[in-house]
Amino acid sequence: MYYSLTFQKIMIFTAIGLIAGSLIGFAGVLGFGLDGSVFIISVLLSMLVVFAAAMFTELYHIREAINRSRHR
Repeated sequence: MYYSLTFQKIMIFTAIGLIAGSLIGFAGVLGFGLDGSVFIISVLLSMLVVFAAAMFTELYHIREAINRSRHR
C-alpha cells in the first residue's frame, strides 16, 4: 500500500518522537523513580519537539528554494 509523501513523513516523525520519548520516559521512571505521568509527558513533549523541528526544516528548504529562484 502506497501513502503520500506527507503522510509518510508524519508517520516517520511520529515514530521518532515515540521512540525518543519512550527512552526518556523509561529513564525517568526507572532511573530516577518518578511516576508514570513523566513517561506520558516526555512522549508528548518529544513528539512536539520532533514535529517543530520538522516544520522548521521544511520552511527552511522552502525559503532556500525561493532565494535560489530569485537569484536566477
